[in-house]
Amino acid sequence: MRTTLIVIGLLLALGGLWIGFGHGHYDRTRTAASVGPLTLKTTSEQSIPAPIGYGLIAIGVVLIGVGALRRR
Repeated sequence: MRTTLIVIGLLLALGGLWIGFGHGHYDRTRTAASVGPLTLKTTSEQSIPAPIGYGLIAIGVVLIGVGALRRR
């Protein structure tokens, strides 16, 4: 259990750093126009907001701390 908490905490913290530095992106598809059976769709790349990354870092650090302080 202790090792699992530390590993999950490290993964969350590293993912949070990745997002926090602006490297996390996702594609968003929107319907621009629709006329009868015809539709026009646009796809744009959106970045994941940095506060989500900061939150993941905080949760990761807490899990690492709990895992480090936990006794077997």
